[in-house]
Amino acid sequence: DDPDELLRQIAMTLAAYEDLMKKIAVDLTLIEREREGIQEELMDYLRDVHTELGKIDNNSTIPVRDHNIKMLRISLPSWQENEELYKVRLRERVEAVISRCMSLYAAGNDPTEYLGTQINIHTLYDAVVGINNVQVRLYKIEKEREYEISWADVAKNSGGEGFLSTFVILTSLLHYIRQDSSDLFADRRESKVLLMDNPFGLTYSEHLLKPMMELADKNHTQLICFSGLGGDAIYGRFNNIYILNLVEAGLRNGMQYLRPEHLRGAEPRTVVPSQIEVVEQLKLF
Repeated sequence: DDPDELLRQIAMTLAAYEDLMKKIAVDLTLIEREREGIQEELMDYLRDVHTELGKIDNNSTIPVRDHNIKMLRISLPSWQENEELYKVRLRERVEAVISRCMSLYAAGNDPTEYLGTQINIHTLYDAVVGINNVQVRLYKIEKEREYEISWADVAKNSGGEGFLSTFVILTSLLHYIRQDSSDLFADRRESKVLLMDNPFGLTYSEHLLKPMMELADKNHTQLICFSGLGGDAIYGRFNNIYILNLVEAGLRNGMQYLRPEHLRGAEPRTVVPSQIEVVEQLKLF
C-alpha cells in the first residue's frame, strides 16, 4: 500500500548488508595478516631448527690412527638457495591444515587433536625441508681401516661397531645440549658423567674402545662403566679401576652389600659408602 516505505526498507536493508560486508572485509584482512604472521613465525622457527641441526656434529672430530676424522657428519640442503621453495611449501601446508580444520568445525568436531598431529616440528620440517634430505653419515671403524657409511648402514654394523656409532650420536648430542652460544660467560668445558652398564659386552676390541674413549674425552664426559669383562684392552682405557665384591651382611640375614677394592689409579682421599636398592630396571634401548 505504501511503495515509498517499501523502498526505504529495501534501502535500509541493503545499507545494513553493505556495512556488514565492509566489516567482514576488515575481518578477513585481519585474518589474512594473522595467517601471514603465523607463517612468518613458523618459517623463522624452521630456519632456527635447520641452523641448530647443522651444529650437532661440530665436536665429533677425533684422532684415529694418526689422522683426524669427523666421526659424525650432518649434511643439510642450503636454506638460502631453497628459501622461496620452503615458503611455498609452508604456505601450502598451512592452507591444507586450515581447510581440514574448517571441515572438522563444519562437522561439529574439535580440531585440537588434528592440529597436534600436524603442527609440530617433525611434521612441519618434513613437509617443508624433507627429513630425507638431511644426510647423516658416520665412520665405520675396522681393525685395519675406516670409512664413511650412511645412517641407514649403521644398522648393518656388528654389535661393537653399532654401539660405537650410537655413542658418537650420544656424545655429540651431549655436547650440543650443554653449549650456550648466547651466554658469553658460559663454561665451555662443562663436564658430564655417563654411568654405563657393561658397554664392553659389545665393544671390547681395542680399535673400537680407543675412539669411544677419545669421543668421551673430547666432549669432557667421564665414563663410569660396570663390567664383568677384563683384559688390557679395557683396563688400559681407564685411570681408575675398582672391583666390586658382593658380600653377605653379617647382621641382616638375606641382605648383601658391595665392597669396593681399588685395583688401579691414585688412591682416593675418602670413600663414602652408599646403599643402593634397585626397585625397577628400565631399558633405554
